[in-house]
Amino acid sequence: MTEQRAGDSLPGRVVVITGATGGLGSAVVREFAWTGARLVLVGRSPERLKPLVEEVSLPGDRVFPVAADVTQEEGVERLVAAVLDRWGRLDALLNTVGGWSGGKPVQETPLEEWDRMIALNLRSAFLLSRAVLPPMLEAGWGRIVHVASKTAVAPRAKQAAYAVSKMGLITLVEVIAAEVKGTGVTANVILPSIIDTPANRRMMPKADPTRWVPPEQIAATMRFLCSDDAGSINGARIPIYGAV
Repeated sequence: MTEQRAGDSLPGRVVVITGATGGLGSAVVREFAWTGARLVLVGRSPERLKPLVEEVSLPGDRVFPVAADVTQEEGVERLVAAVLDRWGRLDALLNTVGGWSGGKPVQETPLEEWDRMIALNLRSAFLLSRAVLPPMLEAGWGRIVHVASKTAVAPRAKQAAYAVSKMGLITLVEVIAAEVKGTGVTANVILPSIIDTPANRRMMPKADPTRWVPPEQIAATMRFLCSDDAGSINGARIPIYGAV
């Protein structure tokens, strides 16, 4: 997988992919393995990162697996410090960390579920964005891409914590975009509907996954957003809804 597709390269760029071992994150890793970029693969489990590194078969100077809990300030600070120590730059953040929880109306939603969704979907995005912005602004070039959800802008019953956390993520991205305008750094957010991942297939065994969004299409959108051609796209909410 070390070949490059003509016209699609990001040679020398350092791209951080969080949630790299997940259904969406692994698709992003495979997409960017072709680009000539140096990839930082971030996940909680070193054991799960190892087979992913082996799968993409990149040379050691192009891949850097890092185990980190990105919901914690210390974990994020160590991650960014390790990247800068290794490669001296950080050009793009592709944040696929997130999760779903729901099924109860607001009056029955446990505080623990609320806090978990805020930490997983919003706190992590804030900590990561805050940490990567200084090296990007110093370099005068950077790309931040987060993943929210269609549910944020079209909320449904019994998903309060999830919907609020994802809407908060959208607002965070839009604030960052306003703050970095004209600096060479951009921040955008993708709003998928249901993503066709193994986890979602297990959760909804009777659903029709052909109507869902292939993770490869989200990964391809991220690749474009990281290109120089996408330099004027900043603060965008990008819907990828499939047939749902």
